[in-house]
Amino acid sequence: MVSERLCHNRVVSYERMYDYLLDCPDRDTIRPGLGNSSGTGPGDDAFTSRYQQERQRVYDRAAHMVNTAGYAHADVEDAKAEAGLVRDQAKVSRAKGGQIAWVRHMLRRGAVARMGYRNPTEMVASRLDAPRSTARDLVYLAERLADHQIEAIRAGAVSYERALAETRLAEAGASEEVIERSRDLDLEAVRRLLYERRKMTRADERELFEGQYLMLQPSLDGNHIQVKGRLGALEGELCRQGLDRRGEKLVPAGDDRPGAGQRRALALTSLCQDELDRQPQPARTTAERIRAARGRREPSVMIVAHQPIAETSGYELGVAVLGGARVGPDTVDLIRCLGPTERITTDGLNIVQHGTTTTIRPSLRRAVLARDDGCTIDGCTSDYRLEVHHIVPSSQGGKHAADNLATLCWWHHHVAVHRRGMRIDPQSPPRRRRLIPPRTRSCGYQPPDPDPHTLAILRALHAPTNRAPP
Repeated sequence: MVSERLCHNRVVSYERMYDYLLDCPDRDTIRPGLGNSSGTGPGDDAFTSRYQQERQRVYDRAAHMVNTAGYAHADVEDAKAEAGLVRDQAKVSRAKGGQIAWVRHMLRRGAVARMGYRNPTEMVASRLDAPRSTARDLVYLAERLADHQIEAIRAGAVSYERALAETRLAEAGASEEVIERSRDLDLEAVRRLLYERRKMTRADERELFEGQYLMLQPSLDGNHIQVKGRLGALEGELCRQGLDRRGEKLVPAGDDRPGAGQRRALALTSLCQDELDRQPQPARTTAERIRAARGRREPSVMIVAHQPIAETSGYELGVAVLGGARVGPDTVDLIRCLGPTERITTDGLNIVQHGTTTTIRPSLRRAVLARDDGCTIDGCTSDYRLEVHHIVPSSQGGKHAADNLATLCWWHHHVAVHRRGMRIDPQSPPRRRRLIPPRTRSCGYQPPDPDPHTLAILRALHAPTNRAPP
């Protein structure tokens, strides 16, 4: 009896070491006295998954291995190392819960303003000597979680990382069913699920576009240049594919062939050198521009839209380039405007092709290019990648007719219209088109509707040049 009691005491001591190893242990393995209470309301075990319950059983077997003869020493040590690793992570998670509680306490007392900080993130980052991303996450949960949810994290009943991921998922509009399924996924899969449900509005795309930059910064020792920056999803994919294609042609095949990163660096260098060495070319004729436009390839960037969530959200959800980077309605409009689009639906391994949709006939596109003989924006003389654009968008009832089409250069079409949200003023002269800034709620500007009588008069003028009328 004495030996059985001692053995039982030893097993209990090891169980106490293993009972809270998981980020979310089972209810009957949480030690009393840690602050966990079943009466705090729903959510105490809301983050428990079948995977985590299975891991708890594994750790229980590991505790049995420690106290049972016959197991290899390496197996026992591996079990102890795994248990210690998870146990220490659980300590970090509970400490994070305590930090959230203190941040919440400081927010309620208005400590941010009294300490002279502009925002809570700045205050927490300063006090913790931690990155702003860490401080931002703590403030995010402190502002959104209830007291009993914070206490659950402090007690070890809920993982800090799991609570953070699921709170963001719920705020993005995910249903309870989606959140329930996410509990059987790892955190990286939950983040991907969150990105799929996060809206990408036109304003978001324009903000990302305006935030693009490329910085060439010399290193401290001066022997190389560090290239840093940020590109939009479409621009980055265009650069990647263009540099890869140029690098494949530039670097010969061989055993000592450089990697993809170095090939892109060489391709970028040669591209810039070609631009610097290019000699001024005489202006091309209209016929040459038409031939160049006829032989121009369609964009090679592939856009993936998940139906029906993409259409029902106005392409603010479920749209990305093939590589996975998110895009929004502005990019979809740009791809549609540049040429034909092909719709394909997939269901598992089944593929259904719905055919190709062309917004502007190629013959009409060439005729518009010949008619305008250059960019029609007032004051623009660029002839780089001349493209045809709808004056009144087709989504607003505009027709694919010659009087509703205008030729724009790459900058005014790609950047001004599709990236910055500007529109062509329908009442401006055909060869002196004006751009209207995007609608904003701050100024309440509403452009006038097109006047059919004025448009008819302007079309009848057939002005041969871009000269201003007397």
